[in-house]
Amino acid sequence: MRRRSLVLLLAAGALSACTPRSTGTPAAAATPRDAVADDYRWFFPVPDFGQGYCFTWVRDLTPPQVIKRLGGRELERINWKQLVESGDGQQGTAYRYFIGITRVGDWSLIVEDNGDLGVTDRLVRPLSAGTTVVGHYRGADGHGRFLQLTDGRVELDFDPAAPATVTAAMSAVGFAPGIDAGTSMAASFALAERLTGQQMTQSLLISSTYLLTNVPIEHRKNQ
Repeated sequence: MRRRSLVLLLAAGALSACTPRSTGTPAAAATPRDAVADDYRWFFPVPDFGQGYCFTWVRDLTPPQVIKRLGGRELERINWKQLVESGDGQQGTAYRYFIGITRVGDWSLIVEDNGDLGVTDRLVRPLSAGTTVVGHYRGADGHGRFLQLTDGRVELDFDPAAPATVTAAMSAVGFAPGIDAGTSMAASFALAERLTGQQMTQSLLISSTYLLTNVPIEHRKNQ
């Protein structure tokens, strides 16, 4: 998909404000209060991702390891305002993403403004080698993709706005047939929290420092 994208990874020092609901195993949300869609309805009015977004968690890899697997090159650190005001990330004739990375517990987190790197198969399959990747993407039209991969194997893959099947785990966070746009978005965040054990907050996004990294797509076309 030829999308102009901006991928960011939260800088480690800025993440202390985020207190996850659980420090349990990454793939299970043994939390005192499991996340549900209502926990993430604050995100729906946020105007900063009007053209879409993608959030991707990568387990047990440090930010440098993620960047290396993606064939990226570190650029600079920016704040939230610079992130959402800098526009999309395609430059010149080469199709590329601009990404950043940080450590959140046992996970690295990728955040994209109008990008889909985190749910692009040829990128996340090699990224998930020997580990787990959880990503959820939403486009400007409201549709998107929720993807969970473990060592290249697909565990979950569906459009949050129109899931063909609603499993018990999906139902528990708020997914249902005929789900509305706001609930599908919020439920995606809640499901990601249950799978990673890491909570996303608005203050985390706004207060964090972001490290931009250039990732040319050409590096992964044949993988």
